[in-house]
Amino acid sequence: NDIDADKLEDLYTEAHSKIREDPDHEASEKKGITHERTDEKITSSDGTEHVRNIKLTLEQRRAKVAAKIAAAQAKLMEDE
Repeated sequence: NDIDADKLEDLYTEAHSKIREDPDHEASEKKGITHERTDEKITSSDGTEHVRNIKLTLEQRRAKVAAKIAAAQAKLMEDE
């Protein structure tokens, strides 16, 4: 990246002058992409897929911790 302090100042000065010339914001055109969620997988209409975690309830989090503790204790008892 070849931007130093002087170039950065010029960049901001130019950007601010363009904003002063035409301060009205023009909204960009919507792409029309829709998203569909199936459990943890989100599929977009443009073909991309993402995986997102589902928020767990307090009871689910506590059960998960209890299962980890039980597994650790079982492993500890197995080693002895």
